[in-house]
Amino acid sequence: MRIREVSSEELDYVAVLCLDPWMPPKWREAMKPAMDARKEWLRTMMRKGLQVSVALEKSEEVLRSFGAKNAKIRELVVRGNVPKGLIEYVPIEFAPEPVKGEKSLFIDCVWVLPKFWHGGVGKGLLERFIENAKAYGGASVLAYEGDKWFGFFPYMPVGFFKKFGFKEVGRDGSRVLLHLNLGADEQPSLLYPKTKVIEEGDKVVIDVFFGSQCPWSGWMVDRIKRNVKRYDAVVNAVNTDDRKIIEEYGMSRGVCINGEPVIKRMASWKEIESVVKQAVQR
Repeated sequence: MRIREVSSEELDYVAVLCLDPWMPPKWREAMKPAMDARKEWLRTMMRKGLQVSVALEKSEEVLRSFGAKNAKIRELVVRGNVPKGLIEYVPIEFAPEPVKGEKSLFIDCVWVLPKFWHGGVGKGLLERFIENAKAYGGASVLAYEGDKWFGFFPYMPVGFFKKFGFKEVGRDGSRVLLHLNLGADEQPSLLYPKTKVIEEGDKVVIDVFFGSQCPWSGWMVDRIKRNVKRYDAVVNAVNTDDRKIIEEYGMSRGVCINGEPVIKRMASWKEIESVVKQAVQR
């Protein structure tokens, strides 16, 4: 396995990882517009210092391990390689998360395809990142503890980063800001969600926060709009690509009900529906 940074012309590696071939085909189809938006966002952010490192294995070696006729593995092949995982990072001033700081590289995402878990891919990606972050003087990440995205998925767990020396510097429920001092001694800070005062009305107001950094947030918005029709509610999709929006609300992804933050991460419709029902019944 080798790890290297990809250029703006090699984002097909990223698309293959984000649109995992093992997910239901209808989900992959629904996420294509959000993936196109992600690619454009990446190109824009690369001009501000964003980088994506990918873990690659020669396709013949992977196919030999899984079976040369494995159709799903063959869908992963890009330019003779199979991307197993990625780590995406950016100078913290441009972080697409509710954090503030200086002299630090911020991890937007670490993702390894489940088929390649427990094989040292995540470890290799994070070690590569830390080496690159030394020039900035620090490394930061917003991780999760005792909580799971969509209610079941252990994404960006706190324990993984602590193994590499990251320390907690801020917390908001399950969201934990971690930092690794690499010489600059500049500690970042967490921005907290804000409650918005809205006028009372007959309908429940659902604000859904999403950004182009992750296509799954676009998928979340689509799921909410499709399913909320059975309730007397209004859905506002709030795009957080602009850092000013993140700073205003203290959120990059999640859901507010009648101005109150109720979920501060990616969520399933089942989770969202439970809080919508409570709001309708009040």
